Amino acid sequence: MTQRRGAGEHSVYRDRGGWTAAIDVTLPGGKRVRRTRRGRTKAIALGRLKELEHELDAGLVGSSTTSLNQFLDDWLAHVLPAKGVTQATIDNYTWAIGIHIKPALGKIRLNKLTPEDVDRLLRKLSTDKARSTVRVVRTVLVSALTHAERRGYVLRNVARLSVLPKGRVRESRAMTTVQLRAFLITAKDDRLEATWIVMVTLGLRPGEVLGLMWNDIDLKKRTLRVRQALRREGSTLTLGDPKTKTSRRTLDLPNVAVEALIAHRKRQATERLEAGELWADNHLVFATVLGTVIDPANLRRSFRHLTNLAGLGDWHPHELRHTAISLLSDAGVPLEQIADVAGHSSTRMTGDVYRHAVTPTISAHVKTMDALLEGTR
Repeated sequence: MTQRRGAGEHSVYRDRGGWTAAIDVTLPGGKRVRRTRRGRTKAIALGRLKELEHELDAGLVGSSTTSLNQFLDDWLAHVLPAKGVTQATIDNYTWAIGIHIKPALGKIRLNKLTPEDVDRLLRKLSTDKARSTVRVVRTVLVSALTHAERRGYVLRNVARLSVLPKGRVRESRAMTTVQLRAFLITAKDDRLEATWIVMVTLGLRPGEVLGLMWNDIDLKKRTLRVRQALRREGSTLTLGDPKTKTSRRTLDLPNVAVEALIAHRKRQATERLEAGELWADNHLVFATVLGTVIDPANLRRSFRHLTNLAGLGDWHPHELRHTAISLLSDAGVPLEQIADVAGHSSTRMTGDVYRHAVTPTISAHVKTMDALLEGTR
């Protein structure tokens, strides 16, 4: 394991343009080298030196025996949380590392990993996994090895040099207008009818619709605000930030959605009275009969039950979002406006930074959805 001088045995000095903090390191085999960290201020340089000392203690810097397993464990436990990465992202990365990366590459020494090693893993995954899964695995490796490269653990990011195979593209679906009408007619008077209508008229993600609270909806102004989403963290369901920055949005409500929400609010008031003291006052728009959050697995089962009753077979609630986007596009709504409705990131700085300041609410979808769904309620 790499050794360093005792605690406090470092040097800090001013140099051109800032400060440098240095520490002597003894590599395996006895070679002694100096490692440095720079910063604009003395405090910044010392802070970066503390990071280096942690990495030295973990045996990551200069060690020829560090395995990819060891490095990834430390990266997940210390580096990602320090960057402020969301728990959902950490869970996703942990899954990719534990299921796909470690079994195939984990025992390889970090400084011996090659682009060919990564290519072999990606090619193997592409034979029976969706392209999206293969892409996630490569993205995780690129991100982790970027940190290794910046810290000097490796000379190059071999994952970035790898080639992403085509893999299998998972076919996505969207309901036609005829199919959607059949589904909504079947779902009429279902206790979650308003859930489906809100999802398909606004293109909301399942987590977004399940995270809605009544103070996010203004039925007089006919607006709905997306500011949080329900997500699973391990075995726990929590309400947190939506998926991306642009997922925070305020949408105008089509008539069909307003009518459905008014009817839903009356239904929920009845359920609240029937539940009595058992009611959990979470202020959720879409909740169980006791006011608690709806488990996404139960939402999927309810949706699949209705699509089968409608003669459509098995469908996933997220495909209502695909349906909304596809129907709006087919009706001629400009793609830029559809991206606003869906909360997708724009490639243009103006759209990313100034959209909400210029347009307080988004209404491109209202007339189209009202026309498409007229007569379903």
